[in-house]
Amino acid sequence: MSDIGLGGVDFSLGLEDFNAELLAFGQTPEGQALFDQLRQDLGIDTTLFGGDSEPPAPDEPPAPPEPPAPAAPFFTPNPDARNTIKAVLSTYGLESLADVLWTNYTSGLVDISNEQALVFSIRDTDQYKTRFSANAARVKKGLAELSPAEYIGLEDFYRQTMQSNGLPPGFYDQTDDFAKLIEGDVSPSELQDRIQQGYAVVAQSDPEVKRQMQTLYGITEGQLAAYFIDPDRTAPLLKQQARAAQIAARSLEQGGIQLTGQFAENLAARGITEQQARAGFAEVGALGELRQTFAGETELSSEQLAGAAFGIDVAAQQELERKRRQRTGEFAGGGSFARTTGETSGSITTSVGKAQ
Repeated sequence: MSDIGLGGVDFSLGLEDFNAELLAFGQTPEGQALFDQLRQDLGIDTTLFGGDSEPPAPDEPPAPPEPPAPAAPFFTPNPDARNTIKAVLSTYGLESLADVLWTNYTSGLVDISNEQALVFSIRDTDQYKTRFSANAARVKKGLAELSPAEYIGLEDFYRQTMQSNGLPPGFYDQTDDFAKLIEGDVSPSELQDRIQQGYAVVAQSDPEVKRQMQTLYGITEGQLAAYFIDPDRTAPLLKQQARAAQIAARSLEQGGIQLTGQFAENLAARGITEQQARAGFAEVGALGELRQTFAGETELSSEQLAGAAFGIDVAAQQELERKRRQRTGEFAGGGSFARTTGETSGSITTSVGKAQ
């Protein structure tokens, strides 16, 4: 084989040495220039001959493959979990959220074995906020928010305390009723004190007033005592009804008249006190035969007689005066039920008040 030289490469070498010689040549400046020219002119990939490439290290082992990521465990909902969810929500009166909580559970968002986690996952719903509405008011007042268990525990104690004290069914036995007490941070002992104070007041009150409260408003002794549980809510109504009942009690005792609640409240609203009521209805009781109606006379009802006594029914006062004159003639002495004070004024004054 003849010696042929190409750029300093001896092709007389054996084929087994050719590649090594070519690679060595590619690392020289002359070889790199030649390979660059071949790449530009012919589009030959000269990296096959060592151009612009570092040969791999013969002793470097290949990198091991990455281990596969472990598969995520497959979540299988427990079919009995729906019953558990319903039972938990039933305890809090939130059965309407069963589907919401079931979705949270089947999505893997909540642990069915953790009751607190179950409740926490629904605490931002409108139903939860409504059910435990007193918590928002407590937070505004700087009081601690109660957990559902604490909240319901207070409700249960309130309910049991009221039942054991004989308070009437239907009065302060609903969750909305208890919200006011929880907002005010009323302790169990304070509630017990209020109930006992209420019963003490009722027990010491006038029996006829209590009877009138029952007659006029259907309010029992237990309900009277219950008013003291939440004075802010019921005190105005209780005071109005109590004053009316006092007036009605005196009307029955002194004048033999059973007033309606509306008329008794009207007298109370006009500022008639229990003492004035006693005096006024005593005059009604002293009318005697003037309370009877004879031929040609206008009949006056019990409340018209009472209106005349307290100066709020001018027509009734005038009719009573006409009856008096017809039966006894002109009356000039004292002790009369009604007396004209002026022929032109048209006003009549009683010992209680002046008709307006």
